[in-house]
Amino acid sequence: MRRIPTDPARRAQRKADLLLASQLLRGQAVIAVDDLGRRADQWGRRWLWLRAQLADPWVRAAGALGAAFMAGAGKQRRGRWTQALRWAWAAWKIWQRR
Repeated sequence: MRRIPTDPARRAQRKADLLLASQLLRGQAVIAVDDLGRRADQWGRRWLWLRAQLADPWVRAAGALGAAFMAGAGKQRRGRWTQALRWAWAAWKIWQRR
């Protein structure tokens, strides 16, 4: 650690430099916390949207119907349906990226 200068002008300059560095660090901390808050809010909104979708009776009914159909379908038909569902999911993902 450096010694504190005895010259009043150098002490004043050192104090000004330390205050400036402190302000810069505070500013960077505020920016980082704001960014973190925005990201947390975004994930919170996504989570609430997902919960709302999963609580929808139509989505639950469609999921149960799909699961029952997949369970009741034979092994050969299940392969074709699984492949069709994979293609539909891939098409949905590609369409969302546009």
